[in-house]
Amino acid sequence: MRFDVVTLFPSLIEDALFHGITGRAIKENKLILKTWNPRDFTDSKTNRIDDRPYGGGPGMIMESEPLIRTIKAAKESSGSHHVVYMSPQGKSFNQKKAEEFLQYKNIILLSGRYEGIDERVIDNEVDEVSSVGDFIVSGGEIPALLIIDAVCRLEEGVLGDPNSAREDSFNNGLLEFPQYTRPDSNEFGDVPDVLLSGNHSEINLWRLKESLRRTLKLRPDLIEDRLLTNKEKDLISEIKSEENS
Repeated sequence: MRFDVVTLFPSLIEDALFHGITGRAIKENKLILKTWNPRDFTDSKTNRIDDRPYGGGPGMIMESEPLIRTIKAAKESSGSHHVVYMSPQGKSFNQKKAEEFLQYKNIILLSGRYEGIDERVIDNEVDEVSSVGDFIVSGGEIPALLIIDAVCRLEEGVLGDPNSAREDSFNNGLLEFPQYTRPDSNEFGDVPDVLLSGNHSEINLWRLKESLRRTLKLRPDLIEDRLLTNKEKDLISEIKSEENS
């Protein structure tokens, strides 16, 4: 998987990704990362790439010409023609979208700053606008990092255990079940007996039930949107009965 990131702060992207899973993926060439700074593509002698918005208003807007030149250079270098602009105005990024992005193999992420970017960049070079949540941050770099990390871990061979991605929250539309490790008992509590039993069918049933319990409590909207199996319906009835007793 290759990501080209258009950003005024290349080190912010590079420094964050050269650690942990993504850092290992880069070393093993499973993740290719390149950053592009629009200041390298401006005609301004002072490397300025922003100006006041037409019509008035606060803040500054990133200019269209240096951004478009930067994107075109990234396209030529990577062979990618799928450009994603990070903005709270975009469609919500989720696990399904991460899986979709994985299929492109090469993606250019555009990270804006200030009050935003000239609309002509979106009109001419952007294929889709993506949001990581209904909130505002100072720039598109952190959202871009979230997308790269989420997509990268889906790439074959990136995770040491391929089952890890399958058990992640949202992979099956539910939040992940509680996890425990040694010791099985200490002053802070005990590990549920079922996890120590060695009975894998009972363990899987417990995990499904606890995933449903956690999702009902923290993200009931996911349950509302889910086509429940008969087993899941039975487990939800059990959960509600337990909580009302």
